[in-house]
Amino acid sequence: MYTTAWREYTSAGRRERIRAKYGIDEEFAQRANQAPYFSVTVDIEERRGTRWYDAGGGADHRAAARHFPELKPYLKWHLFSVGEGPMHYLENAKYWWEKMAGISRWPKSVGEPDPEKAFASTVVLGALPEDAMPPTGPEDWPIVEVWLKGRLPTLLDAFERDMEELKAGTP
Repeated sequence: MYTTAWREYTSAGRRERIRAKYGIDEEFAQRANQAPYFSVTVDIEERRGTRWYDAGGGADHRAAARHFPELKPYLKWHLFSVGEGPMHYLENAKYWWEKMAGISRWPKSVGEPDPEKAFASTVVLGALPEDAMPPTGPEDWPIVEVWLKGRLPTLLDAFERDMEELKAGTP
């Protein structure tokens, strides 16, 4: 994992700073007995007087993209497991696809994201040149599942290429 230097800025009249942590999290994967995955998170602190205090962070990818534009092309790979693909690829894809298709047994929750955007993020839609939203008719899941499984090897290759590119550009 890499950690950037702090970058200071002003937000709503307050002095703040942010740093990004990114890379393949091998250490956590070993502790959790799981495949290593790529992660991008941020730490945000606010200055009060002469001291810095925690002001948030985590997987705030809007803040990461704003303050670390060099990481923006890689944000789509957050929680992408090495050799496996997006975390819970088929299960999460089916959950959001059913929400899009209007056949989910789960009620909409407060603050739930747009199902189409959540599906696209879950399957890293747009990472491949040939990507297009799959059909969302109530009977189309078998077609979508075949599509998801078929694109996974190419998705894994694209991830590996991007990770090599990121590694080569990392100090």
